[in-house]
Amino acid sequence: MTESIPVLTVRNPGETDEAQIVELLSRAFRRWPQFEIPVPAVEHLRWKMRSDPVAGRHHWVGETDDRIVVVLLRIIRRIRVKGRDCLARDGVDAAVDPDYQEHRLYSSMVDDSKTRPQYFEVDLGLSYSSNPKLQGRNARKGSRRPTNPIQVLWKPYSARAIVRRRQAKYRERTPAPLAALRITLESVGNRIGHRPYWRPVKPSWSITTLERFDERIDDFFDEAARPFDFLVVRSRDYMNWRFCEPAGGSFTARVAEQEGRILGYLIFKVSEGDGYIADLLALPGRLDVVRSLIEDALQLLRKAPAEMVSCWMIARHPYNGLLRRYGFINSRRDVGFVYKAVSLEPEDLEFLEEATARIHLMHGDSDWI
Repeated sequence: MTESIPVLTVRNPGETDEAQIVELLSRAFRRWPQFEIPVPAVEHLRWKMRSDPVAGRHHWVGETDDRIVVVLLRIIRRIRVKGRDCLARDGVDAAVDPDYQEHRLYSSMVDDSKTRPQYFEVDLGLSYSSNPKLQGRNARKGSRRPTNPIQVLWKPYSARAIVRRRQAKYRERTPAPLAALRITLESVGNRIGHRPYWRPVKPSWSITTLERFDERIDDFFDEAARPFDFLVVRSRDYMNWRFCEPAGGSFTARVAEQEGRILGYLIFKVSEGDGYIADLLALPGRLDVVRSLIEDALQLLRKAPAEMVSCWMIARHPYNGLLRRYGFINSRRDVGFVYKAVSLEPEDLEFLEEATARIHLMHGDSDWI
């Protein structure tokens, strides 16, 4: 006898749904959020659901028998595309109750949401996912990968410690001595192909920790964004929401400034023994500022201590070669970043198919840290 498909009511969630959503996400992912935060999970949920004033209209839950059994949360971001600010949605948490996973409820909810007026409020859709099923679904629905991809760069401080922890976390099967040797050999090869800097930068500017961003970040971003044709708009409100609230994680913002003017910034965090460079941006042509920020952060991360530092960086990006000269190697891990035109015309995004597309995307532009 064929089991009947549950009748699903699709709607936007409200405050009274928070406990059910957290419980569902925790059951589906076993751990949610999947990184350390200094606040209860419900506070992280509230933070995530208010990424933008219009974000509430783009979260969805599916309910059957007065029980939420499927959920889709989205972060709404402003993306500067060829100088034009566009609205983008990023599906960050999609989960189905383990008791209801054979009924295609997620597809039903997404299909229903596409019939609602807010579906076309955004210009494009984004997604970061290492899940093969979701990657396959994105491809079938017309999402594309940029030809100039995101690379996950690693700077290992302790190869053996990294392998031990990753085998425990991901159950990797490669014997620990061989995995550690591979990391060591890749580091040696990287030094041969990317000659290390022997002298540190001697900056004439100061680098200090900023608790919150002020109005100067808007002018800085407008200037720093000029060399790029695709990047998240780093406005004052966005930067303070993303990096300066405990519910989003514990980040440190290091800012290079001279005579009150922001020249660049680097944002990092340490979690469970790993260091992460979440964001890095400087004024056009100021690779000296970028270098000083990297050197500053690596010193602080080494003292933290971090056994490894991870940084997402576009393959053909002005900062990629700098990071490689500081000992970062290409891990060849796939973050599964894809994009899709929604209200934009597809030809508006054709430039992303060029190998030399000028893209700036980093770890902090996702919800992975």
